[in-house]
Amino acid sequence: MGVERAPDRVTTRSPVPASFAEFYRTEYTRTLHFAWLLTHSPGASEDLTQEAFTAVYRRFDELDSQVAYLRRVLVNLSNTWHRNESSLRRRMLRLREEPCETPVPDPHLVSAVQRLPHRQRVVIVARYWADWPEADIASALGCRPGTVKSLASRALDQLRKEVGHHDR
Repeated sequence: MGVERAPDRVTTRSPVPASFAEFYRTEYTRTLHFAWLLTHSPGASEDLTQEAFTAVYRRFDELDSQVAYLRRVLVNLSNTWHRNESSLRRRMLRLREEPCETPVPDPHLVSAVQRLPHRQRVVIVARYWADWPEADIASALGCRPGTVKSLASRALDQLRKEVGHHDR
């Protein structure tokens, strides 16, 4: 991906509170990588990450948990992006897949994760890559922890079928 660490300075029209600047530096890289895993697009992941931080900035002082809000906004933005992307795909042929700069141990697994429904993909990426607890995933998706378990179970069943079928 093009950007690996948060810029040293956050530039906006109004002064940035020191606590937001620290929050941005702390969460930027992790959020950017999570966005890439949800979109598999370097450009989209950077755009969605910036949009999510902008949303947090607007409400920073009134939020109880800036990280939870950031995650929720990012998941919602990626859902919208996927809907738009899906519509665009129906109208246009993709010329080529964007290259992945993150080392991928099994490209068939990554491809299978990409084909999962959005909520299942969020659960798999958040749980097994980002190591989020179920409660955080549930908060980001706006559902109960039991739903997260159910989504994970269905996603893992599908991945086992696809990746297991490929290995034979």
